[in-house]
Amino acid sequence: MDCNQTIICGRIAKLGVLRYTPAGVAVIEFTINHVSRQKEAGVARQIIFDILAVALGQLALTVAGFKINNTVKLTGFINRKSHMNHQLVLHTDHIELI
Repeated sequence: MDCNQTIICGRIAKLGVLRYTPAGVAVIEFTINHVSRQKEAGVARQIIFDILAVALGQLALTVAGFKINNTVKLTGFINRKSHMNHQLVLHTDHIELI
């Protein structure tokens, strides 16, 4: 099954430090704060959550230039943080300031 695509808009709540993997690939972790109103069973709901995101390569360099509270739209896929840590992380494929 290949369905794993997510689109989230929100503001950057936390911005980690740009680092590099042993192979020299740039990596940055950041947190997106999302607030919206969504309909569920015909009733409007207030949605508020934070999600941990990660960007690699050139995209990590782009994100490193963003600032806290910048509003962004990002697309990516969800995976667990590691084999030992099952926290979900949004792996960013595309990000843009909005």
